[in-house]
Amino acid sequence: MLSAARIKELKDLADILGLKYLDLEIADEALTHSSFNFEAGNENGNDYERLEFLGDSVLRLYVSELLYDKYPYYDEGKLTKIRSRLVSDNFLAGLAIKTGIDKYIKLGKHEEKDGGRKKESIKACAMEAMLGAIYKSNGADSVKEFIYELYNDIPIGFDEETIEHYNYKELLQQYTQSQNKDLPEYNLTGETGKAHKREFEVTVSYKGEILGQGQGRTKKEAEKQAAKEALIKLKLIDKEENE
Repeated sequence: MLSAARIKELKDLADILGLKYLDLEIADEALTHSSFNFEAGNENGNDYERLEFLGDSVLRLYVSELLYDKYPYYDEGKLTKIRSRLVSDNFLAGLAIKTGIDKYIKLGKHEEKDGGRKKESIKACAMEAMLGAIYKSNGADSVKEFIYELYNDIPIGFDEETIEHYNYKELLQQYTQSQNKDLPEYNLTGETGKAHKREFEVTVSYKGEILGQGQGRTKKEAEKQAAKEALIKLKLIDKEENE
């Protein structure tokens, strides 16, 4: 049950985002970090991870469509690199700040004290989760319009030197599909720590061979690090690149 104060906050956010309707229960879930539920003694409570999963897929679909229509003469490689930048944690964290979503994230007191609200990964995850919430609240057309408006005033043009942050998972997938259409496989191999401070370990394999291993505070971060290690092993990027 949402408090009156939280209901007001979420209604204010819906107005800021220009949304005529927003399911407040779903929006609250999209903006709840696992540390908040942990400290509240509600470890089985919903946080933003499931909606982040949905929002990530929605975002990739409509950013891909936007780029496909905007740049009819760009080949798949160029479009992939631009999309990689536009769906990266760094970029999404910036959008969370731009829209004001970051101010509405519910964090545990310890995570807040540790600077969680400033963490790029938390802001990026909340941004994706909110896209999932908008999709669940209003459907595909609404979230597509929201994403298009969100990216409309961003200078997207392709210039390799200005793409400062690679999306390692996207580049690895691009490489494997260019070989034989197979996708890299990510496997969770370890998970330590309490719910609010988990550490995940992931390996990435291609055609049965483990190419990389990564660790992170989220599965997404661990997968990114594993993909980066794989790209280095395959000599597709230099070890020092983007560090």
